[in-house]
Amino acid sequence: MSLYDESFELKELQRLEGHTDRVWGLSWNPTTGVDGVPAVLASCSGDKTVRIWQQSSPSGSFECKLLKAVLEETHTRTVRSCAWSPSGKLLATASFDATTAIWEQIGNDFECVSTLEVWAEDGDSDDWHCVQTKHAQGWCCFLLALIY
Repeated sequence: MSLYDESFELKELQRLEGHTDRVWGLSWNPTTGVDGVPAVLASCSGDKTVRIWQQSSPSGSFECKLLKAVLEETHTRTVRSCAWSPSGKLLATASFDATTAIWEQIGNDFECVSTLEVWAEDGDSDDWHCVQTKHAQGWCCFLLALIY
């Protein structure tokens, strides 16, 4: 058995358009795409936004169509990474503005429930400081591990 299969081929099924700058990261929501639940994908970009894409049906196309499908109020520079919590209810986003935002899905809306900022106590920029939390502080450290 070979690890390399010459017959394996990837083909583009759909091009998701909407970001106005380079896309840096993607993350599938781990609780979607099974048992009839439409697949959900988050993308982050140099345009300082995160877009939430939902599949229209199990075999259908993806659309940026949730009520708040573009998360754009929090980061002031390129959003470089995004990751869903295992429950699929929280999304962490990390930006070159030295912040990580924690977003919670509430119905068809997303709310930024926590913002963490990198600060250098000892000069090497590896210390984290929670600068704003509403009600998700229990997830902060866990979600940071998913991104960094």
